[in-house]
Amino acid sequence: MTKYEIPKNVLESKNRVLKYKIGDETVYVKKREYNKKHIGHFLQGILYKITRNPMLIPTVLSKNENEVLFEVQKIKELKLNQINVPQILFSNEDYFVMSDTGESLKEYIKFNINKKDLYIEKAVRVLAELHNKNFAHGGSQIRNFTIKNEIISLIDFEEKIPSRYIKDFQRRDLLLFILSLEKAGFSPEIRKICKFYEEVSMNKNIYNELEAFLLKFKWLYFLENPIFKNIKMKDVRDFISIIEKIDGN
Repeated sequence: MTKYEIPKNVLESKNRVLKYKIGDETVYVKKREYNKKHIGHFLQGILYKITRNPMLIPTVLSKNENEVLFEVQKIKELKLNQINVPQILFSNEDYFVMSDTGESLKEYIKFNINKKDLYIEKAVRVLAELHNKNFAHGGSQIRNFTIKNEIISLIDFEEKIPSRYIKDFQRRDLLLFILSLEKAGFSPEIRKICKFYEEVSMNKNIYNELEAFLLKFKWLYFLENPIFKNIKMKDVRDFISIIEKIDGN
């Protein structure tokens, strides 16, 4: 038994991701999830069938695929390509142990709101580095960025991205990032974020591409009618807010 193998009683926790101390070392443990598909995946699948836009392809693994083995392989590949990701310390079919890359960038920004723009740009740079090496994240919300000693890393690589749609998913990555900033209450300046991304990435037309994509969904504005005000659709309303910001520029 290596020091990174986790005791059975710890793994019995209901939490899927655990923070754990091994001596003086902090590590994170991520367990296998058997119920992968949620209602959001089904809705996304319906939208994809309607629009046939690759940016809407559901990326959840099938029930027969082991997401622990999948994610471990992906993180190791990214590490070899010098992307800021955790170090895999131990893995088997049921869980893996990774190094501590710090706290959630989302929470860090909340407590350093005066430096919000600085850390958003740092996160965009890390995302662009991933894209410049021909990878995409698939779940690039702000919660999947961490920070430690001023170094920003990426976590959570469960999405299975078709290789032929890498460029589409890179656009989706930036859109998800911007949308997550809106959901977190950070009021993203979309044009400014896109301009910085264009400076540090190989995609020099990202703003126009996202604009074209988002404006196709202006029909969702009907949900702003007062008759829908009592329906809980925060994700949809945040998406509409992003469309409105693009539409108003």
